Amino acid sequence: MTAVDDQGPAATAAEPTAIRDRRAAADRAEAADHDVEPPPKTLRQRPVLLIVIAVILIAAIAVGLLYWLDARQYETTDDAYIDGHIVRIAPQVSGIVAKVLVDDNQVVAPGQVIAVIGTVQTQARYEGLLAQARQTRAAVTTAQAQVEVTAQQVAAAKAQVIQPEADLVRARADLARYRTLQATEPGAVAAQQIDAAVQAVDGARGRRDAAVRAVRQAEAQLSASAAQVAADRAAVAGADAQSRVTAADLANSEVTAPIVGRIANRTVTPGSYVTPGQQLLAIVPLKLWVTANFKETQLRLMRVGQPVTLRIDTVPDVDFHGHVESFQRGAGQAFALLPAENATGNFVKVVQRVPVRIAIDSPGIEAYPVGPGMSVVPRVKVR
Repeated sequence: MTAVDDQGPAATAAEPTAIRDRRAAADRAEAADHDVEPPPKTLRQRPVLLIVIAVILIAAIAVGLLYWLDARQYETTDDAYIDGHIVRIAPQVSGIVAKVLVDDNQVVAPGQVIAVIGTVQTQARYEGLLAQARQTRAAVTTAQAQVEVTAQQVAAAKAQVIQPEADLVRARADLARYRTLQATEPGAVAAQQIDAAVQAVDGARGRRDAAVRAVRQAEAQLSASAAQVAADRAAVAGADAQSRVTAADLANSEVTAPIVGRIANRTVTPGSYVTPGQQLLAIVPLKLWVTANFKETQLRLMRVGQPVTLRIDTVPDVDFHGHVESFQRGAGQAFALLPAENATGNFVKVVQRVPVRIAIDSPGIEAYPVGPGMSVVPRVKVR
């Protein structure tokens, strides 16, 4: 018998256990082999990922380059707004508003009546001034007639001086002759004759002086009449001037629109008492433009006539087109109420902004709810 046969039944019973142990050890070894991770693959071992990264980098560079090439052709700013010459309407006369003939946001034409101010008192004052002017003209006519009558009286008084003056000359001549004769031939002329000649001279002088006083009185009356005529004429001129002023007040009682535009900021209502200079409403013109405050460093290539694309915040879906119309000759700081004083102390350079006027060409903004003060982003093509 062999050695195996010599082991007998005990060896045969132990054989399954040994087999099981060997199989368990083999299973554990196989599991340990599976738990070990394989070494990672390098980038070269992943060509697809490498291609994707390269494409992304090239696309990013291309997009950045295209953006830079496009952006360098334009200058833009967000410090811009719609602008226009707003006309503020105020009355020239005071009174109670009788009618308001326009409504908010309504389009008005030049000469269209906006409001009417009550004119009852003004009309009464105007009629009174007209009556006063007519009365003063009648007084001028009367005074002028009095001047003519007084002038005739002056002429008549001067004529009355001629005869007494001649009588005085003759009486003086007679008296002189009598005295000469008395001196050469004493007793040739009686004393009574000399006394009579002296009395004749005195009487002629008295009549002459009375006539002269009458002339002077007539001339004084003529001067007074002429002065009255001048005063009455001045009164007529004053009444006419007041009448014209009152007539102008009557005409100005109708407040009219000076330009074509749209009503805005209306504060007047019927029954309100208004005074000259009080703002009633504003008229926004239909012709508007954009005022863009560009940095002074952005104006190097900017010129009049360059095209502009406008994006208005109110209508962001519409691209408006325009062109550079003009540049303000001076930065905004130069026109400030209190300009900066840089001659003393430390100085820090600050880039200034210059207002640029941009005309709006198309489409017309009349069809959109756009008005002064609204924000705009202009994009000026400078290259």
